[in-house]
Amino acid sequence: MRIGYLVTYFYPYGDGMENNCLSSAKEMVKRGHEVHVFTSDRRDGIISKNKEEIYQGIHIHRSKTFFRYGHYLDFSPGVVLDAFKFDLDILHIHAFGFPLYDFVVVLKKLFSRKTVIVNTPHGPFMALKNYPLWQKIFREIYAFFEYSINGMYDAVVQVNDDQKKWMIKAGVKKKRIAFVPNTIPEDAFRKIENKNFIKKYNLKDKIVICNLGRVMKYKGLDQVIRVMPLIVKKYPNVVLISMGRDKDNFTEYCKNLAKKLKVEKNIRFLGEVDEDDKLRGLDSADIFVLPSEWEAFGIVTLEAMARKTAVVSTDTEGSKYLIKSENGILYKWKDLINLRKGLLALIKNDKLRKKMAKNNYEKSLKFKEEIVAVEYLEKLYYKLLRKKL
Repeated sequence: MRIGYLVTYFYPYGDGMENNCLSSAKEMVKRGHEVHVFTSDRRDGIISKNKEEIYQGIHIHRSKTFFRYGHYLDFSPGVVLDAFKFDLDILHIHAFGFPLYDFVVVLKKLFSRKTVIVNTPHGPFMALKNYPLWQKIFREIYAFFEYSINGMYDAVVQVNDDQKKWMIKAGVKKKRIAFVPNTIPEDAFRKIENKNFIKKYNLKDKIVICNLGRVMKYKGLDQVIRVMPLIVKKYPNVVLISMGRDKDNFTEYCKNLAKKLKVEKNIRFLGEVDEDDKLRGLDSADIFVLPSEWEAFGIVTLEAMARKTAVVSTDTEGSKYLIKSENGILYKWKDLINLRKGLLALIKNDKLRKKMAKNNYEKSLKFKEEIVAVEYLEKLYYKLLRKKL
């Protein structure tokens, strides 16, 4: 098959959506398929020099983004041209709500009917609740226009069991919804020495709570900091480590909050770390906490599970799929009382914590890239192609 992936950002950028697309692309190359990725040439003011690149067998085509406003509005006409440059069997788009991508879908349906079009939206269009009024109005207006476009896809991928509800409301035909979970690479399971890491961040003989992900408001790190005073009062050896790049200067806000609450000595802000230190940080952790307002899946949770860590998480779509009573504790966004109770329950109960960690590791093995690619994604592509014949 000749497969194309259309995604806003791609390698070397590495957030959830980018990693999901990279995982799919790599595995399809391994399976002998020709893979192309169409993406932007810039992010956060940094412009990629290589407009055309082959990475691990993936043909990456980067187009100039002339302007971008927020997450959804951008003008990268080269992406549209590149998507038509190749005679694709499959075009797999990542995300709903991008006018440019919707334009590609309409053109493909008009002029390239043999191409199978798939979408992994990861989440609803403008999924968060706290938008300014004008953005809420824009969301409703654009959702009305996009409804018919969402019905054009040959398949829409849900990564958890809850997504089907809002997909149907967004115009997706129920019979075209397919399940393909997110994945983690084999590398996420490799052994690594972390003695120097523990020494560097003074984690010896500490009970370590770890948060991994971008430091921004909806990711909720500040909520964990707010429950730290009472936790530290009971267990002075508890330490929270945060690993992830800053967004909108939210790290500084969290640091000031920690000082205000007098728990700054119990918190380590590591910033963005490389893959090795990410694994070392997760290996140092006793508990992984995901305090996000919303996550479609939460690959970082899966990464923590692979490192044999117990989990406390908000009841996001993804966490409700990954976390059950035997492997973690769920609580509602902004419910600081139950967040604190969940963390304390695992801090004081070694047996429960270790049991959950073991269960998490065993569960995470089912989400390896190769397994999901063979059992779910490639099968879906072939099934859709047969229908086109």
